[in-house]
Amino acid sequence: MKKTAKIIVVTLLALMLALVVLPYAFRGKIKEAVKNAANKSLNARLDFEGVSLSLLRSFPDLSVGIKNLSLSGTGDFEKDTLAGIPDLRVTIDLMSVLRGEQYEIKALRLRNPAIKLKVLADGRVNWDIMKPDTVPVPEGEPEPSAPVRAALRIMEVTNGRLIYDDVTFPMLLDAGGLEMLVKGDLSPDYSELIAKATAASIVVDYDGIRYLNQATASLESAIGADLNAWKFTFPDAKLRVNELDLLAAGFFAMPDEGYDMDISFEAVKNDFKNFLSLVPAIYSKDFSSLQAEGTLALKGFVKGLYSEETMPGFGVNIEIGEAMFRYPGLPEAVENISVSAGITNNDGDADATIIDVRRMHLETAGNPVDIRLYARTPVSDPYVDTKITGKLNLGDVGRFYPLEDGDDLAGMLDADIVAKGNLSAIESGRYQDFEAGGRLILSDVRYKTASLPQGLSVTEARLNLTPALAELPVLKAQIGKNDLTANGRLENMLAYAFGKSDLKGSLNLSSKYFNVNDFASEPAEAPVESDTAAIGIIEIPGGIDFVLKASFDQVIYDNMDLKNVKGVMKVKDKVLSLENLTMNTLEGALGVNGTYSAVAEGKPAVDFRVDIRDVDVKQAFRTFNTMEMLAPIAGMASGKISTRLNIKTDLDGNMMPVFSSVNGDGRLMSQALTISNVNSFNKLAETLKIEKFRQWVIEKINLSFEMVDGKVFVKPFETRLGNTRAEISGWNSFDKTMEYVMQLNIPRAEFGGAANNVLNNLVGEANKKGANFSIGDVIPVTVLIGGTVTNPTITTSLKTAAGSAVEQMKQQITETIQQKKEEVVAKAREEASRYIEEANLQAQKILADAQKQADEVVRLADESAARIKTEADKQAEQLIAEGRKKGPIAELAAKKAAEKVRAEAAEKADKLVLEAQKQSGNIMTKARLESDKVVNDARNKAEGNQGP
Repeated sequence: MKKTAKIIVVTLLALMLALVVLPYAFRGKIKEAVKNAANKSLNARLDFEGVSLSLLRSFPDLSVGIKNLSLSGTGDFEKDTLAGIPDLRVTIDLMSVLRGEQYEIKALRLRNPAIKLKVLADGRVNWDIMKPDTVPVPEGEPEPSAPVRAALRIMEVTNGRLIYDDVTFPMLLDAGGLEMLVKGDLSPDYSELIAKATAASIVVDYDGIRYLNQATASLESAIGADLNAWKFTFPDAKLRVNELDLLAAGFFAMPDEGYDMDISFEAVKNDFKNFLSLVPAIYSKDFSSLQAEGTLALKGFVKGLYSEETMPGFGVNIEIGEAMFRYPGLPEAVENISVSAGITNNDGDADATIIDVRRMHLETAGNPVDIRLYARTPVSDPYVDTKITGKLNLGDVGRFYPLEDGDDLAGMLDADIVAKGNLSAIESGRYQDFEAGGRLILSDVRYKTASLPQGLSVTEARLNLTPALAELPVLKAQIGKNDLTANGRLENMLAYAFGKSDLKGSLNLSSKYFNVNDFASEPAEAPVESDTAAIGIIEIPGGIDFVLKASFDQVIYDNMDLKNVKGVMKVKDKVLSLENLTMNTLEGALGVNGTYSAVAEGKPAVDFRVDIRDVDVKQAFRTFNTMEMLAPIAGMASGKISTRLNIKTDLDGNMMPVFSSVNGDGRLMSQALTISNVNSFNKLAETLKIEKFRQWVIEKINLSFEMVDGKVFVKPFETRLGNTRAEISGWNSFDKTMEYVMQLNIPRAEFGGAANNVLNNLVGEANKKGANFSIGDVIPVTVLIGGTVTNPTITTSLKTAAGSAVEQMKQQITETIQQKKEEVVAKAREEASRYIEEANLQAQKILADAQKQADEVVRLADESAARIKTEADKQAEQLIAEGRKKGPIAELAAKKAAEKVRAEAAEKADKLVLEAQKQSGNIMTKARLESDKVVNDARNKAEGNQGP
């Protein structure tokens, strides 16, 4: 008995020792397997800090813990982290580890994971990270097994976050506080799973509009998982978004190409209040105490294949009746809410989409609002039939919607808008075939809130609609002390809304006083330089062709006071063009022409021509810290300067120049500049022992310079320093390094006292080199300045002794400038070729897409014409048959009636086909014009980019 007990104790101790030791034995093996597999198969960077293993946690299986795992992209996704998982735990079948052939994963638990899925404008996605398998498998041999096999019984996510950012829609989904639990057995080909998930905060933005804000959601469903077909079936998925409960059923599959689905859903309860919870502005305001009545019916479906070539059919229908809501403590309610609306697309053809808002009515404090909208054929030839009428006394809003303390809202909004017809009527100038008219009027509007404490007032604003355009005859507004007066017009609004054309417009804008700082965010606690604030890249939307003419008496921007600001700004093709923008500032005048381009995503660039006249140099230095890079001694100067500057540069994420990319040229002029306390000149005075060189009064400056790859090259220019004539040239870099040469002709009388000793040393050094120099009335001294602006080096010699070095330096500068110019020209030619090549491809795509659309229009017309004739034949045969029953005379009359039916049908069908052919021709004509414009614009851009 004692022996048996001893054996049991020893066995238990050995087992416990194994449970502790074995994980360490396998730690390195598993860690290396993971990293090796990742390096071989991923176009991404996989990293983690450490691996912990345990047999005790999930006995008899092996539990693997990974800390701070991150999966980062490469290339255009280099700055994006696809997945960041602080705590990942995987349960692996121990026997599969011992066998060493294929690890079987039984459980996966993620704590605090953050997943970011991103889709770029060209359709590339950051999760496409698997390298293609380039090793062919010999025919007849089985595919090699993967090093890891999923045999999951449980997958759990705790406090996760999922971001889906897709600019092709554009759409942003941000779901935080994710909790998910999936149970089942994924090892067989078909499994029954139970899934539960909740999200504490969901934000959904689509095309610039926020549809959900801090919403909550939950999902619970049984799932049939067919892993052979990658098809997941759910008979009764329960989905809850805020207070709205939905029931969904169907399947979602992932075939080789795209995603296949057949999903239907409907609201479980017919309570209007549940639907109101989806409205962010209402759900965020005392929703639990909101009184609401009314019925709701909501159902929809998604059915078909979603791929690069196809889209599924879909439909949503909503009916709201006899509804109202009222906030407690407020005297008025929003009443008589009635909605009947739907959007359908039965076959996945985008042109078959129909939007039908049959009725939308509500009354706010007795003010009725009615909206009706019908739209079809959005691709081939958009048709719209809409009417919007309503009046709203903004002063009544606080009577039915709770405003914040201190909010002030007043004024009248009056809308009466109608539009009916096909877009093709507007595009072809047949305005008589498109009914459009109405008005939108704002009067005596006043709005003040915590986010706009200065208050907004609109004394008068009117928008008049016609088939051709929307006209803004007057807008008078005040924001705090800032006043704005405007008038203008917009064209192609309907075409722009359907993605058929650019939005064109013009606006005349004027103001007596406008302080831009009033609209800036709160400043950071730490002081920052005026023009280095991290404002972020300014994006310019595409599809806009807009001209703004501005006339401002006074503009305050940062620390600048600008007077008489006038000019023209044009926005087109993601480029902002400035034309003859002029202003008075810094005791002088400033003029700007040029472009700001946001065409390359995340890489803005400017190409400006700046004309500055008689501005105070000290004020300019304090205002523009870029002057410290261009002319570092300007901070030690006083006087007025004028300059004409041509500059091209890329901008960084803070809208500051990328100095290594700066290229340009210019001219600097001044009647006189006083320069003092400059390190270089102080050292020169010490070296030559001539104290007056510490402060220079330079007269009649007229110098030329060029900027190439981060350096400012100053071409030789002559000036006078009192009685001393000087020729100066050289360069300084944006990193504050410099090389300058000054050739001074100093009167002999300037050398006295200690300066005589310096002069004698210079003569001695020159004669040692065979110069045979004798002192005359003027001493030619060459000064070489190097080092940095803050720590310069000074070398002096007589001109004859330094001649070779000076000439070499000048030659080097000339050659550098010429080389960089040639590089810039070559780069410009390369970019020009790229512009034209891309434009040709775009033009070909425009024509191909248009041909496809035109063919589809004709095909649909042919099918419709055939149906018309078939129906007419049936009707004709039926008439004849009915006539035959009534006798010969009735039969004869029926035959004539049948001939008429067939003739009218043939005429109608022919007219339909003719109209389709005409529309097809218009589509192709428009496409050819558009494609020609794309190519011509690219050629013009290329020519402008290459310069003279």
